[in-house]
Amino acid sequence: MKHNHSISYLTTLSIAVGVSAQLQAAIPFESCPSQAFMLQNPSGTPIAYGISLDVGSYSTLSWEVSSGKINAVGYSVHDDFIYGWDYGAQSLTKIGSDFISNPLSVSNLNIGPTSFYVGDVSTNESAWYGYRINNGLFKIDIDTLTMSQVATSTTIGKLRILDMAFHPDDGIIYSVDNYGYLYQIDPTTGASTQLNQVISSSGVGHSLSFGAQYFDVDGTLYLSNNGNGYIYAVDINGMNSSSEFFAYGPSSNSNDGARCAFAAVGQNDNSDYGDAPDSYGTLYDSMGARHGVSDLMLGDVVDGESDAYVYPLSDDASDSSNDDDGISFPVPIEIQETSFIYANVNGAEGEGVLSAWIDWDQDGQFNEDEIILNSEWVDDGQNQLYFNVPSWALAGTTWARFRLSRTYDLGPNGGVSMGEVEDYQVTVTDQGVSVELYPSGAAYTTFAYEDQYPKVGDYDMNDVLMNVKYTEYSHSNNVIQLRIDGQVAALGGTYRSGFAIRLPGISPSKIKSASVKLIIDGELQNTEVVESGTTDAVLIVHEDLWSFTESGEEEGCYMFRTQIGCGTQYRPSWTLIIPFEQPISQAQMPDFPYDPFIYATPGYYHGNDGLLVSGGHPGRGLEVHLKNKTPTSKFNYGYIGRSDDTTNTAAGTYFHTSNGLPWAIELPLDWKHPIESISILDAYPQFANFAQDETGQTATDWYVTPITGKAYTD
Repeated sequence: MKHNHSISYLTTLSIAVGVSAQLQAAIPFESCPSQAFMLQNPSGTPIAYGISLDVGSYSTLSWEVSSGKINAVGYSVHDDFIYGWDYGAQSLTKIGSDFISNPLSVSNLNIGPTSFYVGDVSTNESAWYGYRINNGLFKIDIDTLTMSQVATSTTIGKLRILDMAFHPDDGIIYSVDNYGYLYQIDPTTGASTQLNQVISSSGVGHSLSFGAQYFDVDGTLYLSNNGNGYIYAVDINGMNSSSEFFAYGPSSNSNDGARCAFAAVGQNDNSDYGDAPDSYGTLYDSMGARHGVSDLMLGDVVDGESDAYVYPLSDDASDSSNDDDGISFPVPIEIQETSFIYANVNGAEGEGVLSAWIDWDQDGQFNEDEIILNSEWVDDGQNQLYFNVPSWALAGTTWARFRLSRTYDLGPNGGVSMGEVEDYQVTVTDQGVSVELYPSGAAYTTFAYEDQYPKVGDYDMNDVLMNVKYTEYSHSNNVIQLRIDGQVAALGGTYRSGFAIRLPGISPSKIKSASVKLIIDGELQNTEVVESGTTDAVLIVHEDLWSFTESGEEEGCYMFRTQIGCGTQYRPSWTLIIPFEQPISQAQMPDFPYDPFIYATPGYYHGNDGLLVSGGHPGRGLEVHLKNKTPTSKFNYGYIGRSDDTTNTAAGTYFHTSNGLPWAIELPLDWKHPIESISILDAYPQFANFAQDETGQTATDWYVTPITGKAYTD
């Protein structure tokens, strides 16, 4: 049974707040406390709680602040009291550190409504402001205790807000409405400005009603959601304002909050953090996973720190105790197998909840589909919990995060009031996974392209020269992942070209696109690899090969390894890692080498035919494939039959001339390509005979010995 984390109204102490209490001298708070205060009215009697926003923990400060409901509260930085609207007295009340309501005698109350549920105290002046939809914005001067109307509902608008807060720097009012839009309100005129939507119910998966809103000294606005207590932090930046999840706090459907806006929401020394790299959300400034230290813990030890010690540091170095002692892995973690862990729990008392994630695709983040334990109930002692390793997991070392609490539906980040977080480096193995290589061993194959299609052009077949090798990973005769490695061997084209690999017969939906990795020269690329809008899956390596390739090292070189004297040891390299959503049977996979092709870089001139067919820059619609490979669904068939192309779609023959000459060929790694502007027919005279024989049996060794002086060497 799920544990209800709403602050519940328990049997209260019978504290009568009569006239004698109201006449007592109110006691101010300590100057600008960092704690936030929340007043809730679960059954009409207000209860006061202290909230630590960093982890969302709370403590009861008073079981009965008044005999009637109190709302629209705000903290005054001018005298260190809380002011709010007492529904029983139908007036402003003053609350000190003893949490006793002291209703005030305010003149002109008759100009406003009899109740307010939205309010705060100005940071610039000793004045309380209250808003009521359809009534407008009102002000009570705390020194003179006089009410005045700042703006009617016509001026301020009919804002669907449940609380508001004054900014510590400029004294402007801010509030986020029930639709997630941020509003800026001028307290002198009451004019409101709708800024951008900083949070949406569809984006976070729950309804929005922010009954408590606070600022800190840095100008960060904190929103506490009534329904579930989730706390969000808003970065105020005009129309570019944004929010992040911050912590799991107490929930209630009848609350209001107050806080000194000049106090920091800081870390305390009694929080537990993980120690994975900060890309996983570990440090406080990264909204890292953190728990208030309590008796609920994983293992026998939990320690508190003010911030995380991220890998390769460790929080154990701060106190010489190893608190990552709650989780053990008794069996290997193998791809597409079931594994399990032992979780040693203390302090659960039948109400422990464990959630966990493993970064299966090793992208440095815990994603939604990487949760392995989703709010699993655990109790004191050793708990054995099972999880499945997906087929798309990558072999190697990665990170796991375990979070023990009493809160259901925890994510991998943010603060929570109790429990412990433990991060572990784990090893995922591919035992039981078979590997098929193309070509065999560690060798590469080579693809050579002439980029002047549909013209033959200079036919030097060195415009793009790409070395590629393929690895298919299979489990139980089903392919679960691909790895494709490549390096640019030569670029001799003045036109700009992109390079891609098509998987014939494989739908793009079969690929787990979010986990695909493209690494160029050792750097992980932040780009969409799986092309959208295609029938077959197309993997884009790069749309402009010249953008990460340089010409030869000598002066006067303008090509990459195609001109005499323009050699270089540098080879731009790339790696594609492609996991499938579900394993694909080996019988359904296309034959090696799939379908590697080049295409015209968008936005660049690519010959007169490209200009005539496309009416401008041809871009993605101009493709060059190996002979008799069908083009992709994005190919512009206007190139068929133009200039030297004699493609016969009815016969299923593509990308060849009337003499059978192709615009792309596959060769061994050590092939010596022609020098710039020297035709392959001159460098390798037997190539024409080979190309014209459909059986491929003529001059099969045509590429072995070039004519002296016509092939490139470094």
